[in-house]
Amino acid sequence: ISTANLPEWLVSFPNAVHHEAEITLVASGLPRRPALFQMSRSSPGRYAVHEFAKNVSDIEIDDGAGAALSYQRPSPGQWDVAGHSGVVRVRYEVFGDQVDGTFLGIDTTHAHINIPATLMWARGFEGRPVRVTFDAAPDWKVATQLKPTNDSRTFTAPNLQYLIDSPTELSNF
Repeated sequence: ISTANLPEWLVSFPNAVHHEAEITLVASGLPRRPALFQMSRSSPGRYAVHEFAKNVSDIEIDDGAGAALSYQRPSPGQWDVAGHSGVVRVRYEVFGDQVDGTFLGIDTTHAHINIPATLMWARGFEGRPVRVTFDAAPDWKVATQLKPTNDSRTFTAPNLQYLIDSPTELSNF
């Protein structure tokens, strides 16, 4: 997979005791118009609407170099970012205490990640390859169908649809 302009996520768990993950998404190669970021409202194989964005907090959006960018929220699960120069970095926390295949479940022993309940994504980039890095406890391993790389904590997917349909478990299994 080419690494040019890949949407990239870093998923870490510094506050696992409180069932929180920290997410950083860097989207580059964006057209010079407002970038639309959103959380999914449903999961593959589940035909109910879930407002996953309700678990997002402490959102910070910048130009990738630290300069804050303003954003609008036209709906509960969407963030529209204008005034960027082609790169947008979105940082947020997401709460998850349900391990059931639909939601996100995190504690000090593991993280069960349903991607739609966890990762915000940039609209219009659904067909691009993506990369996800998990920064977790040293003894946690990663179980996923995402494609491995030379780094045991970094994985790729050919597109957003594959990523969204790739639940991931991190633990000392």
